[in-house]
Amino acid sequence: MQNMSGLFDSVPLLFAQEAGGASIWSMLPFLLPIPFVFYFLIILPQQQQEKKRRSMIDNLKKNDKVLTTGGIYATVISVDSSHDRVVLRVDDERGVKMAFTSSSVARVLESADKPAEPA
Repeated sequence: MQNMSGLFDSVPLLFAQEAGGASIWSMLPFLLPIPFVFYFLIILPQQQQEKKRRSMIDNLKKNDKVLTTGGIYATVISVDSSHDRVVLRVDDERGVKMAFTSSSVARVLESADKPAEPA
């Protein structure tokens, strides 16, 4: 086996500065855009997605067909926004109703005021 002690001998040279070399101010133009890029690529799209989700939840109404985060397909029976609660009918034949938090609605599949598409 070869001696691996010489492998990392040049690592400190990577971080060394020349005598009288560049200061931290020379790196500033490269580091300055990082927060802006982070904001526009990560934070802003996430805020827009949350705004759309909040709008969807606020516009829930009776007879909307929804899908919950638990994978349950249901129909909205009532919405109580003051208590963050929505009652869903999960079985039409037996009339099974369940109460969920409003945030558990993942998607609106079919809105009540959307006209039925002709066959």
